[in-house]
Amino acid sequence: MRLPITLALLLSACGSQETAIDPTPAEAPVDTAPTEESTAQDESGETPATAPAEPSAVFAASTRAFGADLYRRLRSREGNLVVSPGSIDIAFAMTFAGARGETAAQMARVFHFGQDGDALHAAAQAQLARWNDPDRDTYELRVANRIFAKQGMDIQPDFAAITRERYGAPMELISFSPPEAARAHINRWVAEQTRERIDELLPSGALDATTRMVLTNAVYFLGNWKTQFPEDATREEPFYVNGEGVPARTMHLTHSFGFAHRDGAQLLEMPYVGDALSMVIVLPDAQDGLPALEEGLTAEQLAQWTSDLEEQPVTVSLPRFRLEMDEPLELKETLRAMGMPLPFQADADFSGMSAPSDPDERLSIDEAYHMAFIEVTEAGTEAAAATAVVMGRGAGPAAAPPTRFTADHPFLFLIRDTQTGSILFMGRVNDPRP
Repeated sequence: MRLPITLALLLSACGSQETAIDPTPAEAPVDTAPTEESTAQDESGETPATAPAEPSAVFAASTRAFGADLYRRLRSREGNLVVSPGSIDIAFAMTFAGARGETAAQMARVFHFGQDGDALHAAAQAQLARWNDPDRDTYELRVANRIFAKQGMDIQPDFAAITRERYGAPMELISFSPPEAARAHINRWVAEQTRERIDELLPSGALDATTRMVLTNAVYFLGNWKTQFPEDATREEPFYVNGEGVPARTMHLTHSFGFAHRDGAQLLEMPYVGDALSMVIVLPDAQDGLPALEEGLTAEQLAQWTSDLEEQPVTVSLPRFRLEMDEPLELKETLRAMGMPLPFQADADFSGMSAPSDPDERLSIDEAYHMAFIEVTEAGTEAAAATAVVMGRGAGPAAAPPTRFTADHPFLFLIRDTQTGSILFMGRVNDPRP
């Protein structure tokens, strides 16, 4: 199965004046680097704890904290839900490299980036190196980054160096006139990186004459469950949606998995081949218990849900499901409400990215788009996600009977890096029917 993640960061300005561009940086490999301790801030701006000193753990803490904050904001949306905190985090970490002053401070608070930008970029670099391990043969996980920049625009050398050295992003000079041709070109790159799962990340009208730059990231994962569900055990069973049973293709397996029962829910962790990634399912005890779990979701709870799970035999009943978006999720108003309005305003400060002499050429974020896809089957999981930030103006069986884990009502799921704790995907299944 496949798990691609793709994101794009688009920058634009209000004017049409062009200035000289710095030399185009060559593509650079992503490798690990040590970092200092960093702190993560909550949505109110307080600093609850010191983040781990291990490089990639700093980035992982951001995906958990931001993921929990974002999910609480999106939980009121009807139906199924899937987002990629890891994808959105990478997009805005690259954006953050060019932010200054209060613009950077607001982004740091909302994304829990901490006080030290260098530590954040080193942490992202370490995580990318782990995901891009060339010696891995148990599954495929590859991250690609690329910057599409308008020919002739001014780019700050430090920003080009960070995106090149920390994120391994080569720079491609293109014309954004006509905008639709540029949009098609970028969407084609995204589609290629995600094996066609995300083929319309940038909707019609996302680019215009003010677009100056597009930063893109794509993650591709190909892996299977460590213990697969036998296909001949799958059968149609009821899944309860608002108390009414609907038919769902339900998979069955008895095996030893990480399990716990806390916070009014059963927690089950199923690893993928290689044990580096896993899916954690949070199943409320009550059929109607999911809204209460979502309302109280925190970064600390996410960490608890994925730690201290006891290996024990479990009889699992889990529906096959496929979740996908018909159109991109627009994040602008959500992020503004979370505490970062300034980056979307004309007086935003992205001078670390580009510092043109013409004030009409200053950059700000127009909109942030996100798309995600996930499919869970007997063999494993296929998923994809994409983010675009558009910028313009301003163990063995035991003797005891196995625990029963019957996911026949709405539940939460996480796909995470088991070593660093980074959250790649999270969401809910309200109705598993296609």
